[in-house]
Amino acid sequence: MMQKFQRFGAAMFVPVMLFSFAGIVVALGSLFNNPTLFGSIANPGTAWNSVWDTISAGGWTVFNQEGILFTVGLPIGLANKARGRAAMESVITYLTYNYFIGAMLTHWGAAFGIPNFDKIQIVANATNHGLTNIAGIKTLDTSILAALVVALIVTWLHNKYFDKKLPDWLGTLQGSTYVYVLSFFLMIPLALITCWGWPKVQLGISSMQHFIVSSGFIGVWIYNFLNRILIPTGLHHLVYNSIPIWSSCCC
Repeated sequence: MMQKFQRFGAAMFVPVMLFSFAGIVVALGSLFNNPTLFGSIANPGTAWNSVWDTISAGGWTVFNQEGILFTVGLPIGLANKARGRAAMESVITYLTYNYFIGAMLTHWGAAFGIPNFDKIQIVANATNHGLTNIAGIKTLDTSILAALVVALIVTWLHNKYFDKKLPDWLGTLQGSTYVYVLSFFLMIPLALITCWGWPKVQLGISSMQHFIVSSGFIGVWIYNFLNRILIPTGLHHLVYNSIPIWSSCCC
């Protein structure tokens, strides 16, 4: 069991290695676009600002696409064979899963507590009613949690069924295609469960946010505790993106 946990940890480390460089790029972009340090040359609209804003935007790729990153990275570390194929299967399955969620919420959003799903606009640095865009797909914001679940499911299917021999008349469905077929149908109930359960999780997080804002210095402690403990899941942004913690608790 310990070896399995160690292997999972090592697989998680594969995409995490990219964060250090991306963080440096984002930090440099913020540094060189700081008017306090560089004066008017760093003001919006200047060539200097535009160049560093462009570089910084590239640095945000890793952070803005964490789900896809871990969907690719986990199979690379956990697949027993044909790791490139496993990564491909994982990515397309993850996108399929999010397409399912988007379609379900479009047709039955009111039943899941998200009416007018198709009319909600996604805005950067906002909670967006718990929604986000992943590779152009409007879906629920599950951060890397759903990506890890999907990647683990696909990797397990890949290790078990990638080499399975099918009848000759189904020969074109062998290998990666067979893994994707199995994953495709598994994603339907998983997407349904996500649509049903995840908004409730987000509602709980929202209630916790209101409690934190209104509970003074105890709220500050809870805020920092949740912010730290949620970092491994990638859900910490749900806490700090929508809580004006310092202005609320320190007034």
